[in-house]
This record gives sequence, structure tokens and C-alpha cells, in this order.
Amino acid sequence: MPTPKKIHILGGGQWQVPTIRLAKALGYRTLVTDIYADRPGYAWADEHAVMDISDREGTLRIARQYRIDGIVCDTTDVGVPTMAYVADKMGLPGIGYETALNFTDKYRMRSITSAAGVPNPPFRLADSAEAACKAAADINFPAVIKPLDNQSSRGVHIVHSPREIEAAYSDAARSTRADHILVEGFLKGVEVTVESVCINGEVTALGISDKDHFSHRVEVAKRLTYPADFPNPILEQIRDVNQRVINALGLRTGITHAEYMVTESDVYLVEIAARGAGSRVYSDIVPYLAGAPIPQAYLQFIAGETFSVRVDGQPRAANLAFFSLPSGTVTRVCGVEEARQLPGVHEILLEFGVGDRLTNPQDDRSRPGLIVVFGKSRSEVLETTDRAFRTVRVHAE
Repeated sequence: MPTPKKIHILGGGQWQVPTIRLAKALGYRTLVTDIYADRPGYAWADEHAVMDISDREGTLRIARQYRIDGIVCDTTDVGVPTMAYVADKMGLPGIGYETALNFTDKYRMRSITSAAGVPNPPFRLADSAEAACKAAADINFPAVIKPLDNQSSRGVHIVHSPREIEAAYSDAARSTRADHILVEGFLKGVEVTVESVCINGEVTALGISDKDHFSHRVEVAKRLTYPADFPNPILEQIRDVNQRVINALGLRTGITHAEYMVTESDVYLVEIAARGAGSRVYSDIVPYLAGAPIPQAYLQFIAGETFSVRVDGQPRAANLAFFSLPSGTVTRVCGVEEARQLPGVHEILLEFGVGDRLTNPQDDRSRPGLIVVFGKSRSEVLETTDRAFRTVRVHAE
């Protein structure tokens, strides 16, 4: 009997657990590396090691030591260049190191796609608060200050005047490994996400959502609803821009999670990643919408098999919504099990318990919990989500 192939999974957090469990279910052995010594993914892995997944040489050393047959980073940006670097060095399937840099360096991403004719906001690099202030003034306020290489809205700020620049620049600079940050023009419109698979250069959009945001922190998403509420011509325009972006950045085979802004005049690139999204989007929502096991197919590609998916084209809807809760110490949580029994509720995840202190989320990672709902139509999943939120009662003081 042949020895099972060993898949190296970068990241051992809760959004990587579905990938680890899936790899095991497919018969692969698993190696998980993460910067932290205590991660939930280790419990599911055959082997694990503590290593910063942004450390390319360190990860390569471990990959060779454990004799891996494939390496994947499918839900976090920080490890995507490492995944591609190790795959290139070891002759394993992957997206290519230069392509990974195109998707993870946001200045490089903007430069390449702008040159390809994709609508982008004006953008500048800045290496100081003073340079960021000048760039924002040149672009015109409001402007967006963001790190070059992070995710989950960490370090991203909309600034409306020069007096807001210093704090925003400091936060963005703390949130990047680069020595510059990015200053962009602010786009007014409806933000959408596009989940896609690309096989031999052919892009298939698996789901398009529109977003709503927290009122106190408009950079952080509060709701993603699939399908997006646009007429077909706009949806086709979004798919076209998405295809152009992926092709321009050089991805031949892989998965993507993209964000665009639909304005009155065009569809603009916000940013795109050569990986899936967390918060159950890639692991649960994408396979449901596609009617196809996308994460399984991608893992099999990483392991050296043919990347093949067949999307069934059936109309489906999904809603991912995050709890908005009052600040204070949690004293009681009621109605969770009742809400889980509502038809269409796929998951309710609370990242707090009695005794924990709730504060307003400042980035995607600090949102207190989520609800995922599946159904046949947009109106159905929105209605079910509303019922679930009314059923769950969180008391804090």
C-alpha cells in the first residue's frame, strides 16, 4: 500500500482547521506550522512545528525536514508568498512565487492592474506621516491609509483631514512588514466580494456578495450576502473585471477572494488575494454556492492531482452576518440552540462567553461572532438571519 502524501498546511488557527480536517479525510498526512505554540489546528494534525509562516527560509527548512509532498495556505494572506516560495524551491504544485507577490503586495497589485487598464483609485506610497499627508492631499480627502501586506482590515483607515493622518499612518505602519504604507483615493459605492477558481487561466466566479459595514468602523464588514443585489449587466461587469484582474496578476491555477467597489461610473478593484476567505466563506459558503467541493479539489491540486471542478449552476443564496453587541461584560447568553434549529441556519459561532468583555470590533478578527445561513434566495437568507439574531440574546453590563 503506497505511503500517503504529506500536505504542509500553513497556519493552525480556527479558519485553517477545516482544511486540516479535510486533508485528513482525503487520506493525506498533515504537517501544520504556525508562529504560536498553542493553536487549535495542532490537535487535528499528524505533525506540527512552531514556525512563523511569513518566514520563507525557515518554512522551507521545515518542509524539507518533514519531506512534504505539497504545501497550502488557503485562508490567510501572510503565508501565501511562503507557500509559493517553498513550492517553487521543492518543485511542488503551486501558484508561483512572483504571482504570489503580485497578490500580496498591494502597491505591486495596483501598479500591475492599472497598467492592464483595470479601474483603480489613485494611489501613492508613503514612508512617513508627512509623506502620507502630502499623498492624501494630492489625491484629495477623504483618502484610505492601509498596510502594503496585511488582511482583515487591520491597519486600514479612512481619513478625512490632515489631523487624522498621524494616528492612521502609525497604525498602518505597525501592521506591515514593509517600510512603506499605501495611500489611496476613497471610493464611494457598494463594496462586493467575488470568490473564484482559476484553472489553466480560465476564471469561474463562484459567488458574488454585497457588503454592509459597522457604523462605528466602516472599514469592517458586518454582512456579506450572496448573490449581490445588482442587475445582471452589473454582475457581468464585475465578473469581467475580476477575470481581467486575475489574468493581469498572472494566476494560472488557484483560488481567489476579491473585493471591488461598484460606483456610479465603473467597477473598481479594492484588492484581491490568491486564497480563500475565512469566517467560513471558503470552507463552507463557497462549496455550497458552487455545488462543488472546491477546497477538496484545491487540496488535490496541491498534492499533485488534476485540478478539476464542475459547478452545477443551481440558484443558491447564502448570508454571512456578524454580531453587533453592546459593550460590557457578558452576564448571560440565551437562545443560541433555539436559533441553530431554524431552517437554513448553517452555523452560529460565538467567540465569547459569560464573563468576557465585549468591545466594538476594530478589524475583522475582533468581531464577536457570526451566523451563516443557506437558502434558495437572497430574501430567504436575509429573513432567516434576522430571525436568528432576534432569537440569540446576549446580556452585558
